[in-house]
Amino acid sequence: MHHVSQNKYNKIVLRIILGVGLFSSAPLVRAEEASSKPEKVPDGCDLLSRGPGVALQDTEVTLHGFLENFLGDLKKDKFENLNSYFHPRAKVKSDIGDKIKSIIDSRYNAPLQYSIFRVWRLRSAEASKDVLENCPESDGAKIISSYGYEKQYAVWIQIMGQNELGRLILSIAPDKGKDSIVGFRIQQWTQSGDDWRTWAGKGENAKARKSNKEAYLAYDIAQKLVDGKDLVIYPVQNELLKKRDAIFSQAKLVDAVNSDLGTQSTAYVGTLLAKEGSGIFLREYIAKELPSQTLDNLCTARGQALQKTGWLNVNQGVRCNFIFKNMDPTKDSGLGGFYKTSEDLKLALKK
Repeated sequence: MHHVSQNKYNKIVLRIILGVGLFSSAPLVRAEEASSKPEKVPDGCDLLSRGPGVALQDTEVTLHGFLENFLGDLKKDKFENLNSYFHPRAKVKSDIGDKIKSIIDSRYNAPLQYSIFRVWRLRSAEASKDVLENCPESDGAKIISSYGYEKQYAVWIQIMGQNELGRLILSIAPDKGKDSIVGFRIQQWTQSGDDWRTWAGKGENAKARKSNKEAYLAYDIAQKLVDGKDLVIYPVQNELLKKRDAIFSQAKLVDAVNSDLGTQSTAYVGTLLAKEGSGIFLREYIAKELPSQTLDNLCTARGQALQKTGWLNVNQGVRCNFIFKNMDPTKDSGLGGFYKTSEDLKLALKK
């Protein structure tokens, strides 16, 4: 059993999207001068590197040094240095490295390997925030440039754990002769060793068997694995969400869980991506503050009931968060959070 504080789980979904840049008004251009201006360079996306074997020192010297140092600190577990790589106007706190380390440690079993997966040079003649649809070898993703830079880089660093694969997605921009991170996201790429395509296939198979509970959860996990937020768009995510929501809306999902559990207190139901495996996340209404041990026992009971009613299999766990009626059911509260692995649930049955 693991008691988890609110702050820790808020960190699990860490996202820092930063738009930084200084702009000045463009000077007026006389009509006779306009004809001599060079044509606008089209926005674009060039693949500079695929995999760790392709060096950048001959094409992007500053970026090459930046990534060498950044990877070096990751590999040496010097996360306390990571705040120095962010743009100063990002105003990240000095503990940003600790937060990143906390997320990585919660998702991936050590020892870890970090390597460059892809590097693109992005061009935007208007220094605008663009959605670039045709970046080579992007796994079907559209890459979003950060506002304020005519030239910048999109970098995907692969995290290879003993259990899962992940990616650090960086938006890096040169400013005043120095490269800095202006956008950042940690993306889970596999869950229980399977990528989104495999999870989508599980959804299709479950749907064909009319196993709606299993299908819903598989589609939801698949769409989470291609959730790039404000740095990457995977068009397939919308397709997966449509398939998921055709089975249950959130309201109907809550009603179905409440019905199976014989309660009316479930407020929100989602999927859980944990180091130990996939599972279900519940937010549950309580009328008053209860002792920690009472909430702990309630979470165990909920997990066991979810297994009995077919929402969880014997290898999946549950996370519970408790809220009052006046609280937002889509957000965690500080009233209490508990995570029960499948092993926790098995041990509780033996007591």
